[in-house]
Amino acid sequence: MKTNDSNFLSFLGAPAQRALISELGISKLEDISRYTKKDLLRLHGFGPSSLPKLEAELTKRGIQWKDQS
Repeated sequence: MKTNDSNFLSFLGAPAQRALISELGISKLEDISRYTKKDLLRLHGFGPSSLPKLEAELTKRGIQWKDQS
């Protein structure tokens, strides 16, 4: 799924961006709130080094993860 705002994930590497957009259909950062950290780490191309970068950006924008339970 293409988005007009291609920079909303620019803080992540290309493989992580592709994983979020292609595999989960993320079209804006707020869409991440539908997923847990474990969900993202299961994606091909989204590794442990991407998680702290994403967490920092979500925190900065006041976006929370889906509850782990």
